[in-house]
Amino acid sequence: MMKFYYTSLFFLFSLLAFSQTKTYTTSRTQQAPEIDGQLTDDCWQNAGWESDFVQFEPNQGAAPSQQTQFAIVYDDNNLYIAIKALDSEPDKIVRRVSRRDVADGDAVAIVIDSYEDKMTAFAFLVSAAGSKTDWRQTEGNGEDNSWDPIWEVRTSLQPDGWYAEMRIPYSQLRFGKKVRYRWGLEVMRHVYRHQERSFWQPIDKASAKFIGDFGTLEGICNIYPKKDIEIVPFALSQLTLSEKETGNPFATGTRTKASMGVDGKISLTNDITLNFTINPDFGQVEADPSVVNLTNFETYFNEKRPFFVEGSNIYHYPFDLTNNEQNKLFYSRRLGREPHLNYDTKDGEYVREPGRTTILGAVKVSGKTRKGTSIGILNAVTQKMSSEIDRDGERLKYAVEPTSNYFVGRLEQDLDSGNLIVGGMITATNRKIDEQQFEVLPGSAYTAGMNLTKYWKDKSYFITARTFFSHLRGSQEAMVQLQKSSARYYQRPDAKHLELDAERTSLSGFGGSVSGGKVSGHFNVLGFSSWSSPGLEFNDIGFKPNADMFMNGVWAEWNEWRPGGIVNKYRFNGSLYNIRDFSGTSLVWGNEAYGHIQFTNYYDIAGGLNINHPGLSNSMLRGGPAIKTPGVINSWFSVESDSRKKLSMEYDMSFSHGYENSRRSISYGLDITYKPSDRLALSLYPQYVKSTGHQQYVRTVSGENPTYVLSSINQNIASVSVRINYGITPDMSLQWYALPYLFSGDYYGFKTVTRPRADKFNDRFTAMDTYDYDNPDFHFLQFRSNLVYRWEYKPGSVLYLVWSQGRTVQGEDGAFRFKDYVCDLFKAAPQNDFLIKISYAWIF
Repeated sequence: MMKFYYTSLFFLFSLLAFSQTKTYTTSRTQQAPEIDGQLTDDCWQNAGWESDFVQFEPNQGAAPSQQTQFAIVYDDNNLYIAIKALDSEPDKIVRRVSRRDVADGDAVAIVIDSYEDKMTAFAFLVSAAGSKTDWRQTEGNGEDNSWDPIWEVRTSLQPDGWYAEMRIPYSQLRFGKKVRYRWGLEVMRHVYRHQERSFWQPIDKASAKFIGDFGTLEGICNIYPKKDIEIVPFALSQLTLSEKETGNPFATGTRTKASMGVDGKISLTNDITLNFTINPDFGQVEADPSVVNLTNFETYFNEKRPFFVEGSNIYHYPFDLTNNEQNKLFYSRRLGREPHLNYDTKDGEYVREPGRTTILGAVKVSGKTRKGTSIGILNAVTQKMSSEIDRDGERLKYAVEPTSNYFVGRLEQDLDSGNLIVGGMITATNRKIDEQQFEVLPGSAYTAGMNLTKYWKDKSYFITARTFFSHLRGSQEAMVQLQKSSARYYQRPDAKHLELDAERTSLSGFGGSVSGGKVSGHFNVLGFSSWSSPGLEFNDIGFKPNADMFMNGVWAEWNEWRPGGIVNKYRFNGSLYNIRDFSGTSLVWGNEAYGHIQFTNYYDIAGGLNINHPGLSNSMLRGGPAIKTPGVINSWFSVESDSRKKLSMEYDMSFSHGYENSRRSISYGLDITYKPSDRLALSLYPQYVKSTGHQQYVRTVSGENPTYVLSSINQNIASVSVRINYGITPDMSLQWYALPYLFSGDYYGFKTVTRPRADKFNDRFTAMDTYDYDNPDFHFLQFRSNLVYRWEYKPGSVLYLVWSQGRTVQGEDGAFRFKDYVCDLFKAAPQNDFLIKISYAWIF
């Protein structure tokens, strides 16, 4: 009976805490504090200190294990925040030095909704070691960690815990001109050793809102928005050392490069910012992962270039909620991409090809007004690129990429206190087709989309609808290429709803998606539907690997976050989906289940099961007829140890088994992280994948009746990802990243497709007695590494020293020989790149 009584009191307290909005009233200071983390200035002695934090994790609504106090004062130009992270066991505070945006250990943060719209907020976090992390938060769209404001913070270790002192300039916030302000406010504390997170304003995990449930910061008056101007010129020098090739004038073993450019940011209004870059350097500190793609679809790589990453959330326009990253209207890596064309080298010729397209300049305007209007405009111009050819000492050029202009426009409006959102997006790609070889590319490509989202009951329920349109123009040759591309395959002989038109000079398409459901509380459910006509094409500036499809599905989840017994939290979900083409033919039926459990010792286990039932593939024969595909069962499992410890591990394993023994694969991975000190972090992730499939596409033999050749294939992949991070100071770090990658593909059992829709798998093929073509067996070995020293010697000004090394080996043997491959890879001649880049920020 008493247990029930205390439990009832606990839940009553939690309900009252979550229902009350707290208010902190700040005051103006006449003397700005010295930002040293000591909190000894007069303004802090006279300020009003606030405490009474409440746990968010792991025990929502409970009192925190350690107390936290904060105070806020302001002057004409800055907001000042003091936080005392009190600790009864200060020797257990975890103070790990790390680079910006990857803060580790104990931490505190302040989050400010200066728009006062309960939709957008700016977060400033600092670890106990003084490492900074900052992000822009948007209700419903998550965090934009690319936002890097210029602000100041210092921390100090004290006998009663640790302190943090911040100075946030108004120029880094967004607000309009008025007499008095009532900003949204949240203050957070993370106690690393308990994996405990507590909030000043309690947040209910059952709520669909976060920013909308903030407390209030009052007392700020008679301040003025600041317009920020940042000009950041940079200089870069690069030396490349590689193997010298006898007779090749482009492979002399040494190559140098030097360039200069300017990045800039100008506040056009209090809400709208213009970013520009002239002759940008988009060299990536970390290269894309090695991959061998044997499918007919393009590989997707994440964007890492700062100019495009920063503020990218406003341009994020996904096709539907099922695959946000790989179906979207704007994919920034199209800008500065590898050239579309290449030069076919003839005997006696040497060629030097550009690795990427040069961006001459780019500008973007983005922001959100006080009336809830989000604006994003981006325009970039890329240079005409040519391969350089040496023919017996004579130098020639062959154009491989035309001069191009890329434009993106985004507009979105919040209505009804953010419960109704309407918007749209347009993109345009225009190429200067001034060479005959460019005729295979569309001269112009335009896309457009409109979106609407409606929320009910404090955003617990929602419905989102999107529409999409595309229109491309170009030569007949370009339009034939588009019709035959892997996204649509108009030439398929059994596709009654498609017809290849060799005389068309334009291609248009449409699509859309609708999704909705419940996203609050323990039980959530979503329904989704999307469609894209065969002619829909995003890939000049967006990313959509396939069209001609309808998808429908439903998803449900139970999420439990109240600790009980040995379990901290758990969640289970499942989905059911179907894909059809525009003729109504069913291609895929599938269902999926997933579960995750975290125990009170902070070990995690997770696993999932996916079943795709027997279906039909319109793309496997790459322009040939549709072929029946066996079903496949995919499963995966992982177990992770306590990540709070100096040594933590995660073991993952996955299996795949095709019906009728059509395929099988198994994958093993072990992620090991070791943090021997507060400055050093080591991680190692070895992985091995072995798979066998019996329907690998090999080639199409042209003729009156084309022959489609498939085979069986054994694939082996071994890789090791290595990372070493050493934090010298919060503003200075040293990082090393390396990835050896070994792949082999062994083809055998060649066969032709004779009855593509036969009921039994083996009846669809006829074995070939001999394979009269080049053996497709191969292996691909690659090693990539980067050593990066980074020093932010003043806010916004950075010095980089980089050493990159790459080795690549390709061979015709497909039998996996691990030891031989490792020896071959490290015997291969390396390419070493040494780079120095320095930037200096002028802030006005």
